[in-house]
Amino acid sequence: MKQVAASLIPLFLTLVAFPFAGAQRACNNAPELCSTPYDQITHLGAHDSPFLRDASTGFSSFGNQFFNSTVQLDAGVRLLTAQVHVASNADTQARELHLCHTTCGMFDVGLFKDWLWEIRSWMDLNPNEVITLVLVNMEGIDARELQGEYSKADIAHYGYVPADISKAPPPSSEFKKTWPTLGEMLDKGERLVTFVNAINPDKANAPYLLNEFDFVWENAYDVRDAVQFACKPDRPSNTTTIQQERDSGKLFLMNHMLYWSQAMNIQVPDIRNINETNSWDGIGGLGTHMTLCGGLVARQPTFVLVDFFNVGPAIKAVDNFNGVDAPVGRRNVTTQVIEGGAGMSYVSGSEKKKKGDAWVALVVALVGIVVCM
Repeated sequence: MKQVAASLIPLFLTLVAFPFAGAQRACNNAPELCSTPYDQITHLGAHDSPFLRDASTGFSSFGNQFFNSTVQLDAGVRLLTAQVHVASNADTQARELHLCHTTCGMFDVGLFKDWLWEIRSWMDLNPNEVITLVLVNMEGIDARELQGEYSKADIAHYGYVPADISKAPPPSSEFKKTWPTLGEMLDKGERLVTFVNAINPDKANAPYLLNEFDFVWENAYDVRDAVQFACKPDRPSNTTTIQQERDSGKLFLMNHMLYWSQAMNIQVPDIRNINETNSWDGIGGLGTHMTLCGGLVARQPTFVLVDFFNVGPAIKAVDNFNGVDAPVGRRNVTTQVIEGGAGMSYVSGSEKKKKGDAWVALVVALVGIVVCM
């Protein structure tokens, strides 16, 4: 009997292994994307990813997303953006890097390194995914200090380092790949692309921290009427024509966020029209905008950035452009607008309101500042 059982072991192992033998790896939720260069894919982006409009923030009208970064990634978002600011520890007054919306006195959601840790934890559990970060560096934090936060979060080893960290390569074509495919990035273990606006590249200490506008160009982001969505280059400041940017090899980040003017000219995400804004078609729809820009640029946008990514759903337009019919391993989330309290809420990562914070928020409201990227 033992001999019979032993003889069946190889057969059992063969049967167990068989279903996996022909299994295709899915890169960014799709087997067909594994052989596609990074610059020939459209990556869905969550604008101001960590700044939420949910119960934790009193449904702040400054919030840009209903779900946190982990849920965003689970649901197919592959580009996360955030604003990094210098703040002081509430107890020790030590210098810290925080995620703040415009100012830390107005909307502070905590430590930058904690957010990086959240992303790293997700990447550890999802080894077939390539993620992109765009960090707004309004206070000119240098590469070495940012690198320290990456090290604390143990995420630096995922960083993608191009052959030349100072400029973008020419666009990939069907004849020549100038960017690696997603599969190649996964095989090499370099599957976190980080663009910082702005930073002086530091090849010795943090070669994976790339100055955004050496590699990326953007259309206008401050749009307040759905008929005004356009494709004309707006940033960097020395941009001229679509053709110039396309030929430079820079990747096109298509901003598609609609703003709503409130009292005292303050601008907040236009949640009233978000279903139409993130839809596949219609005036001001995401798919309509992508189709327009794809025609003018003669290639699909590399990144599209939206508020409230789940509504629309925005991922539908991105799947259509990527030719993805049956995504694999993607979490389904509601496509509905999540209702909550109204008005602008004070949010502080330190949970410590200071007397001057209300004054800062008022000043921001009066001047009507809009900081999107």
